[in-house]
Amino acid sequence: MGLLSLQIVNGITIGMIYGLAALGFTMVYKALGYLNFSHSNTITIGAFVIYTVVFSCNIPFLAAMPIVIVFMLFYGFVLEKLIFKRFRKASALTFMLVSISLSTVVSNICQLIFGPQPRALTNVFPNIKLSIAGVSIPFNNVCIFVIAVLFLVILQLFFSKTKFGLSLRLASEDPATASLMGIKVLNTRAATFAITAALGGIAGMLVSPLYSVTIELGSSLALKTFIAAVVGGLGNFVGAVAGGVLVGVTESLASTYISSAYKDLIVYVAGIVILAFFPYGIFRRVKTKH
Repeated sequence: MGLLSLQIVNGITIGMIYGLAALGFTMVYKALGYLNFSHSNTITIGAFVIYTVVFSCNIPFLAAMPIVIVFMLFYGFVLEKLIFKRFRKASALTFMLVSISLSTVVSNICQLIFGPQPRALTNVFPNIKLSIAGVSIPFNNVCIFVIAVLFLVILQLFFSKTKFGLSLRLASEDPATASLMGIKVLNTRAATFAITAALGGIAGMLVSPLYSVTIELGSSLALKTFIAAVVGGLGNFVGAVAGGVLVGVTESLASTYISSAYKDLIVYVAGIVILAFFPYGIFRRVKTKH
């Protein structure tokens, strides 16, 4: 029972990270109706930048996080203004091809800058374990879970309590009405890309103490992140997080009770089975208007 509880906790921890990254997919889809496959690069960039700031500048992990978030916000904003802005009226297929091509370009640039060698971000949190209800849980997992929840709460408060957040929500749900109300829809879309890049960067920062920081980090998590977004229901924010947790728990339990060699396969099969019964995801997808 203790092992089962521990693996569920581990699954929820990694699932929260998947959920944060999945929010990036679903926010762009809700705002534009397109899928941004270059979003996976933000995970890689976030992991490499946090590693560089922590070790090169000798800044503690938690203190370095706001620096990386600001960098990722700027990265997403510039990316939209320089590239995606020109494809706002393009077809979904064109937008998808552009995002896939951009993903390859960014990956190669990252390899030129950081090199192919893997890096390890160790000793970020105290190497201790907490006993909760008789289950010994690594403090590392507790910290990552708490940080992920904190960012989700901040994001929820931003969208529900701030004027700009409400404008972003209205512009994504009904651009025509938002425009009539004086909201600059084009600016909200640039802000959406900035926020989604920050979410991917946060996911990259949180996953960096768990996995080696490599050029392939983002791409290795991208499909699971995408599955989380689809299973939860593309365009549904709560569903993205719930889908991430579901994928994380499935992966953790499969690795422990079946085989770590087949954990990815089991996650993908489970995703197919769920979508067979819930074609639009567990949470009903809200139709996006343009």
